[in-house]
Amino acid sequence: MAGSDRRQFLLLALGVAVGGGAGVLARRAGIETSAPGRPRPPGAGAQGDFLAACIRCGQCVEACPWSTLHLTGLGDGVGAGTPTFDARRVPCWLCEGYDAPLCIEACPTHALRPLADLREARMGTAVLDEATCLAFLGTVCRACWHACPYPNEAIVFDEMLRPVVVPEVCIGCGLCEHACPTEGASAIVIRPHEAS
Repeated sequence: MAGSDRRQFLLLALGVAVGGGAGVLARRAGIETSAPGRPRPPGAGAQGDFLAACIRCGQCVEACPWSTLHLTGLGDGVGAGTPTFDARRVPCWLCEGYDAPLCIEACPTHALRPLADLREARMGTAVLDEATCLAFLGTVCRACWHACPYPNEAIVFDEMLRPVVVPEVCIGCGLCEHACPTEGASAIVIRPHEAS
């Protein structure tokens, strides 16, 4: 085994031990394992299971063709070093044009599980702030609906032609948050699913 291959193998083994150990210990101790306000990549599943399987290798981040994913910092406790994304900055483009999400294919431990259908991604759920949404303030705006990969399913319109999120259908990709034209903070944001 060449020196760089051995080094890579040792780093992977260390990642498995540290990442898996932190996730398992957190689940056993009942520690809150979610990174507040941070959605996970497609296929992540329940936080406890994800943290127990994720080895913090960053291969999903490297595989993302749009540089959507980044690793969390040390301030995220047991979630430190795990992948997340900021949908306002760069949403998950769902690897459009590829056969499957590249982050899932790159994951060596199946912390990101393969999906039979992208509708199973469930990275989070869009939440609309009616106080800042242009459509609720009297301006015709359909930016979130146009950006949504499942318009008329995940985002529908009410009788006043204002957007309404259907949580059971929303996959949390963040395309709506990214497209929102409000200044500064988006009127629609992705909230991660509760830890389970």
